[in-house]
Amino acid sequence: MHKILGYLLLCTGLFLVFFACIGMYKTFILKAPVTQLVKMSTVTAQTAQAQIQIPMDGVNQLANTALFAVLMLFVAGAGAKVAGAGINLLKVERIYDALSELDLQKKEDLETLKKL
Repeated sequence: MHKILGYLLLCTGLFLVFFACIGMYKTFILKAPVTQLVKMSTVTAQTAQAQIQIPMDGVNQLANTALFAVLMLFVAGAGAKVAGAGINLLKVERIYDALSELDLQKKEDLETLKKL
C-alpha cells in the first residue's frame, strides 16, 4: 500500500512542479498574457499648473505578472513537498522489505540489522 501511495505522491508532486515550470516558461519566455487580477484605473493628479492623468497599464501588468510568479513558486514548492513525501514513503517501504528478508539466525544478517 505504501508503494502505491508513494508513487502516486511522487507523480503528483512532479506534475505540480512541471506545471509551474511550464506556466512560468510560457509567461516569461514566450510572453503569454497572464490573468488580469489587478485592474487599476487611470490616476488623476492635481499639480500647480494643471491636472495630469497617469495611465496605470504598466503597473497593472507588473502587478499581475508578479502575482502569477508568486503563485507558480508556491505551486512548485508544494509540488516539491508532495514529491518528497512520496519519496519518503518509498524509502520506508524499502526498509520494511529489507527487514522482512533478513534471517535473524545468521550472524551476517544481524550485522546488517545493526547497520540500519
